[in-house]
Amino acid sequence: MCIEEFSALFSIPGEGFVAEIRTGDEVRLYDRKGLQHLILERKQLGNKNIQALEKALARINNLGDAIYQNNINN
Repeated sequence: MCIEEFSALFSIPGEGFVAEIRTGDEVRLYDRKGLQHLILERKQLGNKNIQALEKALARINNLGDAIYQNNINN
């Protein structure tokens, strides 16, 4: 089994932030809702391989919170 790795975060106009998750040679892109869904699905199935997904979701949440706070303060 290949280990998943959170490798990049992109800001796509009209879509928001998208995380790149690598598994071996395979690359997948997930938005916030996609990451949340996959994490919950894996937890329900007892799959503990969610560290990279949680890291990506935390990064998206942190950037989203920072942008929200910046907009409020301006």
